[in-house]
Amino acid sequence: MNDHFHVSQIQSLADCNEFQYLLLGDLRDLLDETKDESDRKWLLAVLDVLVDLMPQERQLHERTGGYLAGVINEFPERNRIVMHLDLKKLQLDYTLRDLRNRIRAEESWVSVADQLSCDLRDWMKMFTEVHRSEASLIMNSMLFE
Repeated sequence: MNDHFHVSQIQSLADCNEFQYLLLGDLRDLLDETKDESDRKWLLAVLDVLVDLMPQERQLHERTGGYLAGVINEFPERNRIVMHLDLKKLQLDYTLRDLRNRIRAEESWVSVADQLSCDLRDWMKMFTEVHRSEASLIMNSMLFE
C-alpha cells in the first residue's frame, strides 16, 4: 500500500485551489516563527509542494478547455484580461521556483531569512491578488450572462 501523496492525485481545480490556500497558511505560519535552520526543511517541503501544484493546476485547466476558457468562450473581448492573468500565473510559478531554489542554495537560512521571508510574503500577496482577480472576472462574467 502506498501512503505517499502526490499532487497528481488532485483531480479538480477546486481541490487544487483549496490545497494551495492550506499550504499558504502553513507557509505564513512558518514565516511567522523564529528563524532557525530547522525551519528551512519545513519551508522547503511546503514550497516543493506549491511548486509542484503550479503545473498540476495548468493541466487541470487544460482538461476543461484552457485557462478561464468559459470566460473567453462567452466573452471573447475579455481575452486580453485572461491572457494578462495567465502571464501573472506564469510569473508566480517562475518567482516561486526561484525563491525555493535560493532558499535551498543558501548555506545559512538564518543569514538570509529576513529578506527571503519578505520576498515570500510578496509572492503570497501576488498569488492572492491573482486568485481574487480570477474570481472577480468569473463572477462578473456570470452576472453578465
